[in-house]
Amino acid sequence: MKIALRIVAAACAALAIPSLASAEAVEEKNLATGKQKLDPASGYIFIQSPVRTFGAFLRVPDEGTRAEHKKDWDEAFEKARKKYPEQLRSWQTRANIAVQTKKKVPDKPVEPTAENFSIDPIELRDMVNFGPMFIYSKDDTVGRFNYLNQVKPGTYIFYGPLLMQPGMVSGGLCFCMGTVKFEVKAGVITDLGNYLFAAPTQVKNWDVASVEAWRRAEEKAAKKGEPVEAPGMAAPALAFGVPDSLKGLPVVQAEFHAHGKLNNYYALPITRMQPVPGVLGYRRDTVIDLRTGQDVPSPVIKAQVKIKK
Repeated sequence: MKIALRIVAAACAALAIPSLASAEAVEEKNLATGKQKLDPASGYIFIQSPVRTFGAFLRVPDEGTRAEHKKDWDEAFEKARKKYPEQLRSWQTRANIAVQTKKKVPDKPVEPTAENFSIDPIELRDMVNFGPMFIYSKDDTVGRFNYLNQVKPGTYIFYGPLLMQPGMVSGGLCFCMGTVKFEVKAGVITDLGNYLFAAPTQVKNWDVASVEAWRRAEEKAAKKGEPVEAPGMAAPALAFGVPDSLKGLPVVQAEFHAHGKLNNYYALPITRMQPVPGVLGYRRDTVIDLRTGQDVPSPVIKAQVKIKK
């Protein structure tokens, strides 16, 4: 689709004007009218797909995010510490009544300490999601949906196809057992193309989310005497490139690297990104960086669900 040159000019001019805009979806029509301006202090992630799609990225915490998280932790800890004496007194009253009435004594409140106190996970502080709504543009000539998101510069990890709404996650999958990461620089549009969907190989991945689909595909192929095809939508051909309205701006193709395991913060079905030739591989449940042939270190995975006694 041919885009008017005035859009390119407006977008180029916008890069020269700093702003304090937070992470958000950018729409082509808003750039054309000046309703949105691109910020040279921000980075931008561009994604294309043959259908409307969605997903989420975790940003690796930098010193700024860590300092902000520490400040919030200190303030919340101080409030919790000040509230504890009153909570203890209230518990003691209820416990005395329970003893007198021969009822179960309630659990004693735990005094907050540096070891047991926590707030929101720092890994979710700079989380970014995209789609399925708020597309940058739609190219009807080739059947393509484009997404452009303004983000903080830094390292981003593909957390998986999560469908997010304000204040909640509606569903999706967590690539908690292996995925990819990439860098986003300030003042630059990082072109992911359709890599997240097209690069992974279509191989068996025996997780809860896909085993039943493979079983049905194998039964269907056996009845017809045909080779088994991977269940679900066939992967498109790998493609990069931005729309005409962005071609006058600084654009770089994303460079992907393997990333290890992640915590399942939203209690979603757990799986992993399929192997990506030359980038991401596995040896059983160990993530392999195919660029170096080395194992990828993984953190200690923490359960996010409180076990009922």
